[in-house]
Amino acid sequence: MATQSKPHWTASPALAHLRTLSPDVCFQCNRCTAGCPLLPAMDLTPAQVVHHMLLGQWEPVLKSETIWACVHCETCTARCPQEVNVSELLQVARVLAWREGKVDPNHPMAGYFASFLENLYVYGRSAELPLTIICKLKSEDYFRDFMLGIRLIARGRLNFFSIPRGAATYRRLYERAAEKEAAGS
Repeated sequence: MATQSKPHWTASPALAHLRTLSPDVCFQCNRCTAGCPLLPAMDLTPAQVVHHMLLGQWEPVLKSETIWACVHCETCTARCPQEVNVSELLQVARVLAWREGKVDPNHPMAGYFASFLENLYVYGRSAELPLTIICKLKSEDYFRDFMLGIRLIARGRLNFFSIPRGAATYRRLYERAAEKEAAGS
């Protein structure tokens, strides 16, 4: 298996903290795995992901379906007796996999992830209707959820007039963070 590269460990405070821990910190009790409601959709269990990360074996994690199946309900984190923040580690792995091109751009969850980030950049926070439109345009699957969309509009859940304001402030923060990240590389 491939060993870790330095940029992975500095990618987030969660990974930097993980690097200071012994691989024995996760004693594979599998409480995180037993509590995961999406385990059937995963190819690696949450415990296996943590174990791979502790050993610096990044490839299986970054190429796994697990990081895209996780909805970050934090059940795994809440159940861990060693207080390993499994949910945050899965989120960091998702970002790293996206940045390093380890995921097929046509992967449905990866497409949603990219659309969500674009939505944040454009509007400053999640705007459900534009996010839905962006995802539909990217997937070219325009009518599969059409009736659901009509019901959501009827219930006021997708509001055509509720576009977030203040996006310019967010974009400035985003650009400053990107500059700092580039300077650190």
